[in-house]
Amino acid sequence: MNLIEKHIRKTEKLIRAIDNATIADWLLNEGYFPEQYVLPPTFRVDSFQLADNPKNANIDDLARREVLSISYPKTLLTSREFGIQHPSNYHDIVLNLINNWDDILNILFNKKNKIYSYSFPIPINARDEGNLSPLRSGRMIYEWIAMAEKDLVAEAHRYNFIVRSDITNYYNSVYTHGIAWAIHGQEEAFADKENNLFGNKIDRLVQYANKGKTNGLPVGSALSDLISEIILSVIDLNVSKKVDKDGIDFLATRFKDDYRILCHSKEQGEKILKYLADELRQFNLAINENKTIILDLPSGLYRHHDRAYHPFSLRAIEEIDFKTFELTLLKAMDIHIEYPGTSILEKFFSELYRDNHDLKIKFSNEPNSRRKQILKTLSILMLLKRESEKILCHVLAVIELIYIKYRKEFDLKSPLKELVFSEIIKASQKNSVFELVWLVFYSRYIGLGITNFSEIISEKNLDNMFLKSMVTSQQKVFNDSEITLFRKPKDCKDMTLAKRLV
Repeated sequence: MNLIEKHIRKTEKLIRAIDNATIADWLLNEGYFPEQYVLPPTFRVDSFQLADNPKNANIDDLARREVLSISYPKTLLTSREFGIQHPSNYHDIVLNLINNWDDILNILFNKKNKIYSYSFPIPINARDEGNLSPLRSGRMIYEWIAMAEKDLVAEAHRYNFIVRSDITNYYNSVYTHGIAWAIHGQEEAFADKENNLFGNKIDRLVQYANKGKTNGLPVGSALSDLISEIILSVIDLNVSKKVDKDGIDFLATRFKDDYRILCHSKEQGEKILKYLADELRQFNLAINENKTIILDLPSGLYRHHDRAYHPFSLRAIEEIDFKTFELTLLKAMDIHIEYPGTSILEKFFSELYRDNHDLKIKFSNEPNSRRKQILKTLSILMLLKRESEKILCHVLAVIELIYIKYRKEFDLKSPLKELVFSEIIKASQKNSVFELVWLVFYSRYIGLGITNFSEIISEKNLDNMFLKSMVTSQQKVFNDSEITLFRKPKDCKDMTLAKRLV
């Protein structure tokens, strides 16, 4: 058994050791909101319990509800949008999955599937068998990718080519009927006109959480990731069967919708891609031809941005002097610009902390120089955020630790208040609700004394329910659900942002 197959079998063993009630509790409470970098910790589920019966009494007469969304720009013309479903629909989807959990696990871990997933969305822990991690760490994403890459490299000597591909606009393209098709088969699902099959019930619940639309899964929740894995596992199984029938020796991994396939010839790679495209088409999905390539090994095994960053990595450094921090930040920014859409900036930020989440940056011993370096750090961190709004939470986490450590030595509140105030105005002008939610949270969390949000933020932005919750310090998201989804910023001080994010 190779390393990649060992990984999937170990994952299966660990998840089967966890009882259904624990899985349900995690999905409802920790898995409801997106990863920690998307929304501040004020958005947290409190005591969302799995009921014996569905919240929606009649699956054939569902209310048309709306997904609440928030986004940040990926490029000049595209955005990464995250959405949360109404708790009633979310609960009922979890209920249907948990009531049929053995069937779901059999789909996810079918031993005939030769395309091995590294994106199981529920955080198992090999060092604590039978329990789940309470947090969904953004760091986990690139650690899983790195694990898949290392395992693939270890087996690559037996092959000659690598196929790299992904799916075009995957989450937005998911056809909700495909959920039932994956679980029950297309014909059986289609024949179930009364929605007795649990897959058809999930299909309708996803649809009607999103205004009755049959296209798209909201990005962000662990539940959406789990549904995604169900669909792609069936597609992968069907591809595996076709490739096995042809007698082709191959080894493949998938992280979410990103494929890496090892094979012996270019012709084999093309045939596997053809099978993958055919199976995706059965679910109204398509290969992204612009990101599909067949390369001679060892090309394509390693990610270019990781190779570029490795000589400058701060991971092994126990104490980082200011100049090293500054120059490494600039190098990470250069690599991010050269390879956009990677997680290199998040990796840089993760390396700024010790294991106890203390900051490794060492400022000057001379007080005046130390103050100047601190103020310079605040500035360059906010400038770095301009290259990727996604990292705003990491910027604020570093600033928080600096503020806590040095606020008694220097007046940091005044320059920090001025900086955050300025960033709020800029974010409002460009209609960046993502930034506004974080900045308003941070102002109240740190206690900067900014109160005139309704004067400096446009009415258009204030219409967003996430931002409205933050500005009013009251829950404005899905109030009709009777589920607590919000707490005040001042109540989030039990843990630093660094501990939440890393």
